[in-house]
Amino acid sequence: MSTRFFIDSKPITLRPAQQIALGFLSVILVGSVLLSLPIAQQMPVSYLDNLFIATSAVCVTGLSPLVVAESYTIFGQVIIILLMQIGGLSLMTFIALFLIAIGSKLNVSDKIVMQETLNRTTLADITSFIKFIIKYTLFFQLMGIIFLSIRFIPEFGGVDGLYKAIFISISAFNNAGFDILGAVSLQRYVSDPIINFTVMTLIIMGGLGFSVWFDLRKSSKSILKHIPVKRVMTQLRVHVKLVLLVTFILIFSGWLYIFLVEFNNPLSLGPLSLGDKLMASLFQSVTLRTAGFSTLDIGLLRPATLLMMMLFMFIGGSPGGTAGGIKTTTFALVILYVITELRNKDSLVLYNKTISRDVLRRAVTILVLSVGIVFTGIIALSLVQNTSFLPLVFEAFSAMGTVGLSMGITSSLNGWAKGVIIILMFIGRIGPVAIAYTLKSNRVMRRANLVEYPQGQVIVG
Repeated sequence: MSTRFFIDSKPITLRPAQQIALGFLSVILVGSVLLSLPIAQQMPVSYLDNLFIATSAVCVTGLSPLVVAESYTIFGQVIIILLMQIGGLSLMTFIALFLIAIGSKLNVSDKIVMQETLNRTTLADITSFIKFIIKYTLFFQLMGIIFLSIRFIPEFGGVDGLYKAIFISISAFNNAGFDILGAVSLQRYVSDPIINFTVMTLIIMGGLGFSVWFDLRKSSKSILKHIPVKRVMTQLRVHVKLVLLVTFILIFSGWLYIFLVEFNNPLSLGPLSLGDKLMASLFQSVTLRTAGFSTLDIGLLRPATLLMMMLFMFIGGSPGGTAGGIKTTTFALVILYVITELRNKDSLVLYNKTISRDVLRRAVTILVLSVGIVFTGIIALSLVQNTSFLPLVFEAFSAMGTVGLSMGITSSLNGWAKGVIIILMFIGRIGPVAIAYTLKSNRVMRRANLVEYPQGQVIVG
């Protein structure tokens, strides 16, 4: 799996971040070429739009300048399914799985790449972890297909209904947001509990992160061995506890906020029954975990709701899963770090564990870089696209968070604006820090300060 290039007969080994970025870029380019084939298209589609769709699928975003069901043939739609699956699980995961399948062992450099790809904190159990990812993915996607088929097969027929169930199940689990139901996403199913709760479950399962489920599986085995539940829960990693807590808080608070703000909006929740209002509010909150599906017309929501959505899209899902955004743990650690400073404490202690300065520094770096990138994207969009400001801002946050929700302007974007969105989707999927490491020269390594200089005083605040 190690990648080497030769310059002046000297081998240059790519760092993990560079290999990951190159892998995603390669899949995007191959996918755009395949979507450009006549066999993939029902109607002529420009290469830029094919590149946009390929990027959106691989970066599991869901933004689309065209209607997939009307623009691509079954062949083209299958290509999009493969791109979503590869994008959600990462090309490196499939390469590692292939090596394992043929009996080849992963060397240390391969494991380091996989550790970076899957956001693991250790090289231990990498092989079993990869096998778990595939089994876990196939299980939940199969469950999604079964439940979605209950609704789609009676409506669309056996073959077409099953195919739609497969497409949406894979898309939902990978938090991709693509569907083949037309231009209105899942809006026609706003009152359908089977569709709503199946898609929501798939979104959450994929967005929590594979590390969380890997650890929870180990914990369940301990419980089956009659080890007290309380003891098992205390042994869970801080990461798992933090992900579960923050995910619950974000989903619940988003649910309550959307329900209250949109309750009387005649263009969204207003006409629905109380039960449907609760379900629709919950669905929009869950889809902000970077899934991109919607059962309401996003462009008709109130500005206050859209602003909250942008914040939640920016946060995104959890590390090591199929979701995008800066990640729940990054957001939580920055907030907790600020609280720690306000309380004048020396260190951040979470669940009786001290969080290292390196982790906090990385979290702050991710936040600052992400804010800078998304605002740069907003400025660029404002310069090249003559559209109302709020929809452009929403589009930028959706692209950077790899969410896929839109106020309905994606199809009207010009070529330059589509280029900006493509870049934001790519950076959002790879991660700003990984992009920064990718752009650094291989010869530039982090050096320890061998000389300490006198402290300089700078006034802040």
